[in-house]
Amino acid sequence: MSYDEYDQPMNPAEIDHRPTGGSVEILYLLDQLEEMVGISKRVPFSHRVMVEEDDFVELIEQLRLAIPSEVKQAQRVVRDRERIIAEAQQEAGHIIDAARNRAEYLVSSEGILNEAKQRSEEILRATEERRKRDMGEIDVYAMQQFNRIEQALREGLEVIDTAVQEAVAELQRARDSIGT
Repeated sequence: MSYDEYDQPMNPAEIDHRPTGGSVEILYLLDQLEEMVGISKRVPFSHRVMVEEDDFVELIEQLRLAIPSEVKQAQRVVRDRERIIAEAQQEAGHIIDAARNRAEYLVSSEGILNEAKQRSEEILRATEERRKRDMGEIDVYAMQQFNRIEQALREGLEVIDTAVQEAVAELQRARDSIGT
């Protein structure tokens, strides 16, 4: 900025056009305050500036209004964080207690016995299912073999029946040739 721009008074309309909500508002107001100092008239031979009192007071009031909402929001965030941490610690405590109880149960002789009993029952149940499945497969195989034997017997009986019929026919022809 040039020195001439610092001599220009701040336009109050610029102050009123600020974003709303949260820390953005405070940051914007602080930027406006900084800009006000930056563009204000300088006192010759010093590091002091002259600002428009009304504009400065208005910005301070807007900051005062914005800060409580920021503080409330920060307090709400802290409370939520503390609540979440407390809930997580409580849940972790429940998980640890459950794991400790389970470990004590498993280590106890009764727990080991119960675990072994449950495991043996599972093995027996699986073995019984396997036996039933194997028996079913054996039954199917036996039925297939019986069907093959039955088919072979039918075919054999047909061969025998055909041979008997041919023998009877030959005998009948032989009788007929002798008798004539």
